[in-house]
Amino acid sequence: MQKSNKRITKPTKERLKEEEKLQPLPVLSDFCDSYHLHEVKQILWDWLVTALGKSHSIYDEGKERSNLFFFYEKVETLIEAVYVIHEQEEKASQSKQAGPKGKPPKQSPS
Repeated sequence: MQKSNKRITKPTKERLKEEEKLQPLPVLSDFCDSYHLHEVKQILWDWLVTALGKSHSIYDEGKERSNLFFFYEKVETLIEAVYVIHEQEEKASQSKQAGPKGKPPKQSPS
């Protein structure tokens, strides 16, 4: 269920704000609160069909185009959040492997 179309902007290098990079989980919650899974699947399918060549589409009206831009921005931000989470998990995993204070873990005697 769409909340609101806050803004329409052209693509940027990074969309996530600094606080969202530090705490990306609320970005995921916002996306899930904005769209149900079946809506996401339907919109992605409609977007694909439209991109593949329909001369007249469900996005002919301004409101539909605006909704598509809103969805695009949510997906773009979501993707960035997923990568931030992935990077955080990798760093946490490397930190656990290195042991306390970046030292390699002690080997047990053989």
